Amino acid sequence: MCLLVVCSPNSTPNRDELHAGACNNPHGFGFAIVAGDKIISERGMSARKVIDRFLELRKQYPEGYAMWHARYATHGVKNEQNCHPFQVGGSDLTYLAHNGILDVPIPHGDKRSDTRILAEDTLPRIGGVSALDDDVVWTMVSRWASGSKIAILTLDPSANETMYLVNESLGSWDNEGVWWSNQNHKPKPAISYHTTTTYHYLSDDTVEEVYAPTLDECLYCHSLVDFDENPYYCNYCETCWDCEVTLVDCMCYVPSKLRSVRSLADFY
Repeated sequence: MCLLVVCSPNSTPNRDELHAGACNNPHGFGFAIVAGDKIISERGMSARKVIDRFLELRKQYPEGYAMWHARYATHGVKNEQNCHPFQVGGSDLTYLAHNGILDVPIPHGDKRSDTRILAEDTLPRIGGVSALDDDVVWTMVSRWASGSKIAILTLDPSANETMYLVNESLGSWDNEGVWWSNQNHKPKPAISYHTTTTYHYLSDDTVEEVYAPTLDECLYCHSLVDFDENPYYCNYCETCWDCEVTLVDCMCYVPSKLRSVRSLADFY
């Protein structure tokens, strides 16, 4: 699942939002902030400590881009070394964080996460962050990472941009200039189930009560849905009722057939 947050210049998420995201994604935390001519990045397993440190440094350096990440582990051990963001190719000029699951080959016995392997091995192998300035490469990476979101913060002089956000459209910007990879930083609302009682008059002195479900609003896209028909996710926006993310990232719903995903190596 994970939660990836990107802050545009002079924007900062509030503490409650970060805390809620950390509660839903409790397996490690980290951030990267552009601070003048350097990038400050820290990671840790304590949500409180990392959030406090992020907000402290963001207050000092509000004018550049920043990103924050809360991990929900799918690959790799749960430790600080597998917390996002990761240096790309070992450079302290470029950091990468990710939300989703990547089709990255993980060698037997390798305890790294899929994202860590992308940052340390795969992206440097195709030319590093500056390769993303090529429209063909950008399209290939976006399609390969279909369903995932990748944020890269860089001060590499060979790169055209400071922030790269792959599959940006899969997340959303709020009114404060903060981009969220999903909505699991918001308090989970209660789902209400309603029934309506109707009366069928069979005769003058006999009444039959019939209980029928009514349609209710999806809490996320506000479409009318029947919870009895599908108690797992919205048929329209495909948001899971339990984890509040779409089926692409949901770890609750497992489709009967997994679609084929091409390896990034297939493009080269």
